[in-house]
Amino acid sequence: LSRGLGDVYKRQVLVLIMISFYLIRIIFAPRGIAEEFGVDKSGIYITRILGTFVAPLFAIGAYIVFRDGGPAGCWIWYVTLATTSILQLSYESCFYFKKIDADIGAKNKLLDVIVSAIFTIISVVLIVGLSDKIYL
Repeated sequence: LSRGLGDVYKRQVLVLIMISFYLIRIIFAPRGIAEEFGVDKSGIYITRILGTFVAPLFAIGAYIVFRDGGPAGCWIWYVTLATTSILQLSYESCFYFKKIDADIGAKNKLLDVIVSAIFTIISVVLIVGLSDKIYL
């Protein structure tokens, strides 16, 4: 691997680690997520449902890292990841600054916004860094 491509793969592995952290919380500590956002244990159900959407992103991303062709032709995964990141950052920011859903009683932290921003930046860097490989 060239040095530049190796750096891009490191970013993809970082994204997978971030996703796996969320999945581990969903699987082993969903009550903590529900409490963090100020909902009772009935929030565990929707937390795990959301996890079913995140789990395939992780599984496919891990497959892409370890498959023989690497990221070749896998643009849809990278675009889905970036789109999800942008939407999450938008919502996290609007929610944090009370521009949306201000009256629901839940709360997020500035750290949530920062993590979403980092995730978005890494996702865009992955697309730019791998553009010659993912778009066949």
